[in-house]
Amino acid sequence: MERTLFLNERAGLRVRRDGPSLWIEQPGSAGSRVPVRLIRRVLIAGNVALDAESLTAFAERGVPVTLVGRNGQAVAMVVSCASGLCVRRGLQIGAMDHPSGRERISAWLRAWERGRRLALAARLDSATAARWRCLGVRTVDYEQWVQRLGHQLGATPRQRRLLHAAVSTLILDRITERGWDPHIGAVHHGEPLGFVKDCAMAIRADTDRLWLEQRRLAPHSEVALSRDVAECFERHRPRLARLLDRLLDQYGSLLQEL
Repeated sequence: MERTLFLNERAGLRVRRDGPSLWIEQPGSAGSRVPVRLIRRVLIAGNVALDAESLTAFAERGVPVTLVGRNGQAVAMVVSCASGLCVRRGLQIGAMDHPSGRERISAWLRAWERGRRLALAARLDSATAARWRCLGVRTVDYEQWVQRLGHQLGATPRQRRLLHAAVSTLILDRITERGWDPHIGAVHHGEPLGFVKDCAMAIRADTDRLWLEQRRLAPHSEVALSRDVAECFERHRPRLARLLDRLLDQYGSLLQEL
């Protein structure tokens, strides 16, 4: 069964490659062995002692790695040069070479973003959802609404950033698995990992749903990547993966039409 490996800064934690596995040592417990073949994506928060051979093992298997700062913000994403082989890259380039094609894809992504925002509002705040249906919803309105709800529920901005980092890693995994180039975006055209950012934008509200609905998230955790955040992501990962697959299926069909 596929796994997300979460590595959080901790005194004495060391990770090294041992043949086809990782050997993980931490104070107060026996070392543990994790076969690399079971790892699908990796999040590393803070200063973790990880040997270069472990990173090589991830790259050989096309496993994306996200590096997260102590504030919970994703600061870098590492993916193999050959990951997914970008077999569909030509379709993406062909669409982005024409302004009309890029505009159509951008409009479709924005429609996804609006739809997912309305779905979240309808679930949590029917009055706001009704207002947005009539008047539309700007990004600034959505952000103010989400942050206000998060404050009321005691959910911290760092938890939100961590969940978004985890979901972006899942997005990179799904994109490369299907052979798309993660850098060829429409809304984020010309930016590194532009297509990852496009998809993260489209389902941002679904990531925020995790943050707003998970009351069990510890609000004052001392560690950068708390166990509650990791468990929350893993619990909802299958649903998010199905949503992403639907998004990517529609993306492929749209490119075929252009």
